[in-house]
Amino acid sequence: MFGTSVAPRPRLHSKVTLYGRFQPVLRECLYKNDHPRLSISFKNSSIDKDTHFPHGSTIVARCKHYGLYKLKGESLLRCENGEWTPKIPECVPTTVVTNFTGDAPPTIQYTVVSGSAVVEPSGELFVYPDSTVRLDCVSPRALGDPDWSWTQALGQHNAVWSPDEGEKETHYRLTLSKMSARHSDQYTCTSPGGHTNTVLIKVVNIVCPQINVSSARVRQFAQGTRLGHSIHFSCQPGFHLNGSSILTCMGDGRWSSLPPTCVETFCPMLNTLGPHLSVVEYNSSYGGRAVFQCAWGYRLVGTPGLECELDGRWSGETPHCTPIYCPDPLVPEKGKLLTEAMTKRSKYPVGDLMIYSCEDGYEIVGESSIVCTENGFWSHPPPFCLPPAEIKKTDTIYIENTTLVHFED
Repeated sequence: MFGTSVAPRPRLHSKVTLYGRFQPVLRECLYKNDHPRLSISFKNSSIDKDTHFPHGSTIVARCKHYGLYKLKGESLLRCENGEWTPKIPECVPTTVVTNFTGDAPPTIQYTVVSGSAVVEPSGELFVYPDSTVRLDCVSPRALGDPDWSWTQALGQHNAVWSPDEGEKETHYRLTLSKMSARHSDQYTCTSPGGHTNTVLIKVVNIVCPQINVSSARVRQFAQGTRLGHSIHFSCQPGFHLNGSSILTCMGDGRWSSLPPTCVETFCPMLNTLGPHLSVVEYNSSYGGRAVFQCAWGYRLVGTPGLECELDGRWSGETPHCTPIYCPDPLVPEKGKLLTEAMTKRSKYPVGDLMIYSCEDGYEIVGESSIVCTENGFWSHPPPFCLPPAEIKKTDTIYIENTTLVHFED
């Protein structure tokens, strides 16, 4: 009782033999999905990609935005030996699209006041019996009154300008109340300039079958099962829909698509990790975390942990690692750096060892070597270079902040 999908068919280039006779194979037709305003359907299923159809197939064309575009051409297209007959129609913009400029046909907008209705793949508006529908012909009031017409003898239907604020000067309204089969007709609005647009209405008593999804993960809210009614689907946290979230009861008594399923939500794999970044905790399901750390000598830039969110995306960007450097080491007066003299490096990464020495006649007071640590600071402050005579006279020397050196005579 549900819609069917259409799979692309391969082209046929050979001939077939029938009772010993050769007969040419009638060619398929290709529908190229390059008409953005057109909606194409085959056996009530929408066609949204390039598709081949066998000879004799019939597809239905309508304009996507109901009433905003007027179909120019035929709605039924038949494949005849590789060609569509008649040719694929066009969708002409109406007054709302053109902002009331040029010689555009009037826009027709419909509103279901009560009851239900649905736009069919054929472009017809199917209405459930006893519904009330408003048809608005959108045309500038300053140009005069448009004209609503229909083919059946329905009696008098008074068309009036809309009383609603913002529509008084543009919407010429026809109201069809308590609709029945006699309202099934073609309704045409003719603008004062002679341009027309038409809607086809069919009143049908259609009820679709009940849908009961057994999975506890799937939540559904049913408006009803009559023509034009919808069922809305959602999933419990940690799962997402695979399929359409809304099903509509169509004019053929079937739902617009198969019921969806709920599949567990996972965030994408983290494949863009830098060479110095590692993951120490990883759970890609909804609510899970990815926790990062950097290799020794590198600092984490960004969020150290990400969470897999309800929409299947991580809560932020993956962090990255940058090298940790210590500032240029200070060189004491009368002192020098042996390591710098040997390597001539301009940066000092974690683990770098700097060795000090003093000029002749001076001795080191403090640490003779320092190491760049992971916090980006040297392990000790630089030493002093003092003459031996001054060292003997000194009882206690304080090295700034961290080191206390005590000398005895």
